[in-house]
Amino acid sequence: MSPCTSASIRLPGARSASRPPLRPSSRAHIELGRLLKEASEGRTPESDATVARLLDEYAAIAEWDVSTRQTNEGFIRRTIKPALGHLEVRKVRGPILDQLYARLKRCGDLSCTGRPFTEHRNVPALVINPRDRRPAWQQVTEMLTAAIQSGSLAPGDELPSITELSDLQGIGPGVMRHALEALAADGPILFRRGQTAIVAGTAASNPSAVRKRPRPGHDCDRAGCRPHVCRPMKASTIRGIHSILSGAFAAAQRWEWTDRNPTRSAKPPTPIRRPIPATSPDDVAKVIAEARSRSAALGLYLWLVVVTGVRRGELCGLQICDIDLDRGLVHVPFNYVVRGGQRIRKDTKTHQDRWLAIDPDTCALIATYLDEIRAELAAVGAGLRDEAYLFSNDPAHVRPWNPDWATHKVAEAADAAAVRLDIKGGRHYTASQLLAGGFDLRNTAARLGHSGGGATTLRHYADPVPEVDRRAAAYLAKLTPDPPPKAADARGAARTAAQQSDPLAFATGAVNVRPPGYRHSGHACQRHGFL
Repeated sequence: MSPCTSASIRLPGARSASRPPLRPSSRAHIELGRLLKEASEGRTPESDATVARLLDEYAAIAEWDVSTRQTNEGFIRRTIKPALGHLEVRKVRGPILDQLYARLKRCGDLSCTGRPFTEHRNVPALVINPRDRRPAWQQVTEMLTAAIQSGSLAPGDELPSITELSDLQGIGPGVMRHALEALAADGPILFRRGQTAIVAGTAASNPSAVRKRPRPGHDCDRAGCRPHVCRPMKASTIRGIHSILSGAFAAAQRWEWTDRNPTRSAKPPTPIRRPIPATSPDDVAKVIAEARSRSAALGLYLWLVVVTGVRRGELCGLQICDIDLDRGLVHVPFNYVVRGGQRIRKDTKTHQDRWLAIDPDTCALIATYLDEIRAELAAVGAGLRDEAYLFSNDPAHVRPWNPDWATHKVAEAADAAAVRLDIKGGRHYTASQLLAGGFDLRNTAARLGHSGGGATTLRHYADPVPEVDRRAAAYLAKLTPDPPPKAADARGAARTAAQQSDPLAFATGAVNVRPPGYRHSGHACQRHGFL
């Protein structure tokens, strides 16, 4: 109603009270019918499902092998759940993932805001009571368990290394290792030798709660607190996180939790691979000689790595029955891994059962090695069974080498030889030298156990070989015609010809040694009339 004329005012789009309301459109009818049908069939969408719940249910059914599962569960526990776990699945979009990737590319610590801060560790003060009759490691175990139960050590918290804990707390490293191994066996922490111990459980799923604050009476010096240093996450690691999220949201689509997969509109960073020249045969021979001086088994192990190109776990899981010295063949049917204290003999990484040819020299090395083992066992009235492992620290070769242990031993030999080489570097050497020697890509990939026709071999294992680059330069130089002589070269040729024809005239300067068409651009010569 107008305040001036008291007449009613009809607003644009307003509907008269006498007119009937609009009927729902046919599209709304269809949508309503779909929802009612889904409800009647028990297919109501999980509209409030969070990313944390999605990851839990997806990880339970994901077809990951033992090594991949441990790696992916670490990404989920340390990064994905703290950053995205509290969000609803249907509300996650590509820009949210792009922002997470950009944040991780700057610093892998989710609590980092770009400003300086102190990384506090809520490690309790560990004091050994000399009057307590229990061993020291049991006292440390009890104190750490009490800290975990009280919440002082929260799920996902990382403990300092054994060496650092020993120095900070004034307790022997053997006591700390025994205590951590006992806690890992009981379940409160996750611990593997060579890695940081982590409190078991699900970390906080709120990014603002990730940064730890000191509790009353906290001693930063004893707990090992330190200033934060930004450590950007590698592009390959971020792509691994993107792969986990892609599989999880694809499952959410199948389960009808969401109608879109946000990872399709997100773009993880592209890793930049800097080519590293392949290790030379002389350097590889130095490392093998150093390994052989330490033990015949370690020398043979590294020799087989570079000759066969097999993976470290495949070589550790090799049994006596897998070697046919008469035909010069090695059977590679399994891979051996140790994860979480579990020793598992499983299929190879690409599920390939392959036979590899070995040369007579390698056969002789293996035969000599086996003869020595049989002689040692015969001295105590025992024999070497066909099911025994080729590489083992057990006298009867019942238990194979731990692949991590083999990696450390090869690294020690390489450091002693002053050569940068590890077991994977040996596989790089195998691929690079075979391709440089003219062997075809398919057979090279098959020897290394790669699937996909050799794409992985070319992209990740074929390093540039300097000798091949020199041969390529010589080949191109020989193939390409000689370039036309430059002006300086032509002038030098003219001087030589003039000197040979009339040495006296050349010495007195009476002969013009400039080549045809030569024109000097110097202004001084033009000013003095020489040109």
